[in-house]
Amino acid sequence: MARRWMVLGAYAAAIYGTLPYGPAVGRSVLRSPAGSWLLGPGIGLIALAAGACVVAVLWGRRAPSSSYVALALAGGGTMLGLAWLRAQHLERVHLPEYAVAAWLAWRALDAHGLRSARAYVGAALIAAALGVGDELLQAVTPGRVCDVRDMMANALGGTLGVLLVAALHKAPAGGDQPAGATVPRTDRELQSAGG
Repeated sequence: MARRWMVLGAYAAAIYGTLPYGPAVGRSVLRSPAGSWLLGPGIGLIALAAGACVVAVLWGRRAPSSSYVALALAGGGTMLGLAWLRAQHLERVHLPEYAVAAWLAWRALDAHGLRSARAYVGAALIAAALGVGDELLQAVTPGRVCDVRDMMANALGGTLGVLLVAALHKAPAGGDQPAGATVPRTDRELQSAGG
């Protein structure tokens, strides 16, 4: 359990530690043809391809309809977020950056045996709080500014990450389960089930 919190902390430290260098690295990436494509039209195509892969995983697992609803909300939110940030291609990085933060936060919370809804909401809130912290640190970092739009993009990324986690988590790994069988949700349940 503690290791999962340490991984989340290391991820947050990496985000915060790169604040002074982020814009320079981002601008150099945007100046390259590959980077310009990736953060321009490419990111939408990559999101669509990833969504198709998740649909295939859900189909293979015979996921419940709620998994597809969560995925549809994540996909729709991603496309709206990318459209909202279309004029500032570099700002699009906030969406996957904080989706990963939300996934790491969910893993840490889920290890404590929190019920799904609490873990999802908690993960989204932790990711949003990390995003607010990111922006507040920028207010005191030379050459950076605190931007409310970025706080909103960070929170949106965290929410999209949680929706994707929910879509995949609701679908049992291994496809068909015998009637009445339950799938262990947490490491603790897995250990008590003998796995």
